[in-house]
Amino acid sequence: MTAERRIIEFLKERREEGALQSEISKKLKLSKSTVSEILQRLEGEGLIVREKVAGKSYRVWFFEFAPKPIEGVVRVGILKASEYPHVLLACDEMNARVKVFDSALDLTKSLAMGLIDIGVSPFVTQTMFALTLRSIKIHCIVAFNGSGVVMKRDLKECKTFATSELSAMESNLKLFLEKLGFKISELSFKYVHSPENMIKSFKACEFDAIAIWEPYFTMLKDRFKHMEFREIIGDYPCCSLASNVKFYKSQRDLLEEFLEKLKRFAENFDRDRASKLMADVMGFSRRVVLKSFNNYKFSAELNEKDFRFLENYGLKLTNESIRKIAADL
Repeated sequence: MTAERRIIEFLKERREEGALQSEISKKLKLSKSTVSEILQRLEGEGLIVREKVAGKSYRVWFFEFAPKPIEGVVRVGILKASEYPHVLLACDEMNARVKVFDSALDLTKSLAMGLIDIGVSPFVTQTMFALTLRSIKIHCIVAFNGSGVVMKRDLKECKTFATSELSAMESNLKLFLEKLGFKISELSFKYVHSPENMIKSFKACEFDAIAIWEPYFTMLKDRFKHMEFREIIGDYPCCSLASNVKFYKSQRDLLEEFLEKLKRFAENFDRDRASKLMADVMGFSRRVVLKSFNNYKFSAELNEKDFRFLENYGLKLTNESIRKIAADL
């Protein structure tokens, strides 16, 4: 293994902690001059980030784990879902580095910590993080709808439900059930980290029903009973796009360019091209992805009424709070 590859693998192992430049030399038994030369080259390629910590001492991160923006680079986090055709098209045009997450919580935490610059995750999750940590700015809703409940028996017979925690799935599931007359206190809710694990457990009969998003909903609905959330609660904002405040302040031109492309693609995009990108990035079937697009209303705008919808989840915001967390309201 080359010295460059050894350094990259070492930094990947250190993740968010990173490593002092002097530590790299000692741990990997490389000369200081060799490490300095390699890091300078990797920094120029945008693969590592260095930050002076004291005197001539630097802390180094692999770009994926750097808790700060990288000049000229856009790091975008998305969930493993088919909700983001216009996001992926904008990423493709901007040569953005895309990271796919299974968990809305993990993605939004990474955004709040500055490990990614732009994140697309549930609107309710981003709003709660923005209110408590003030380290992200919400720019727009990227899509409405696109999820529902899949069950093995009639819904009225279901007692155990699986969902993702602190997400649009959990919020919409409980609102959906309440509107149908269910008593939430009499039901059991299980939280599962990834959609694949949720589906596996569902098929093994660990749950009566699951709240799941596209394209998994499309994959399952031919085999199981199902209902879309919008059938009962109407159109709802699902995921929103937010930026980390450091990126928002330091690379505004880059952010605005990304948002302009996003808006253009939201209004009109090549579905074949978008489905191919999604299949390449996430491994989904293009046929299923194309079919699932029909269950969304794609967007690149943010209105006060979107925040008012959150009152359905018990999250009531003042006008002042909305102005603090929304970038352009």
